[in-house]
Amino acid sequence: MAMMEMNLYSEVLDLEIPVSVILPQNPDHPLKTIWLYHGSTGDHTLWLRYTSLERYVRERGLAAVIPTGHKSLFTNMVHGQNYGTFLGEELVARLRQIFPCLSAAREDNFVCGLSNGAYGAFRIGLRYPDTFSAIGAFSGGDTADQYFTDDGTYRGRRHVIVFGEGCPAESEHGVKYLARKLAKQGGPYPRIYHAAGALEPSGSGDGLTGFFKELPFEYRFEVFPGVGHEWRLWDQAVLRYMDDFLKLKGIKTRYYV
Repeated sequence: MAMMEMNLYSEVLDLEIPVSVILPQNPDHPLKTIWLYHGSTGDHTLWLRYTSLERYVRERGLAAVIPTGHKSLFTNMVHGQNYGTFLGEELVARLRQIFPCLSAAREDNFVCGLSNGAYGAFRIGLRYPDTFSAIGAFSGGDTADQYFTDDGTYRGRRHVIVFGEGCPAESEHGVKYLARKLAKQGGPYPRIYHAAGALEPSGSGDGLTGFFKELPFEYRFEVFPGVGHEWRLWDQAVLRYMDDFLKLKGIKTRYYV
């Protein structure tokens, strides 16, 4: 396997963005790719530092791409830059140019994330259903489905910078909005794996479990016992997403010993 840390210049953002890329060496077929997003207080390095992700993708012959989304919440910010366009369009296209071994087939591309990155995975996967065939959301839901105001706190200011004042749920920021829009269009429908820890508030599914069951999505929600909003959960969840949900465990490769 090759593990690379690269700085990719984004024309959309007019900014250099750090990205981690893991690739099997000398692949003899287009690579299935998992795209992973970090949480609000982390960056692209944490998936590799705090989980066994590199071993997981090595054993399954997958490629993995982990970009930094900074404090964008993985969307096009009202008072900032268009991170959603960067992540869903420019990053995918640019990396496929650099690494032609990455499969461009929808069925070979899967997005996932933790905490705020789970919201990002929902939003990007539903906004770009022709690019991603599955969404993995760990400890997160529809972050935009609430009212935001600059109340003087850091959290309040940050959310207003991203979403603006008021409730952005009925906009491109909203997970439910994007899901309903996709349902009206008739798909394509990304498959959705939603996970939470029993010891965290989102253990109830963050209000999305009943919502998705009423729409034509394949949706699975799972609660992991004994864990909260932590890496012990996310390490288990990404493996469950790959093996039990995406059925990638049985892939036979010659890229590892």
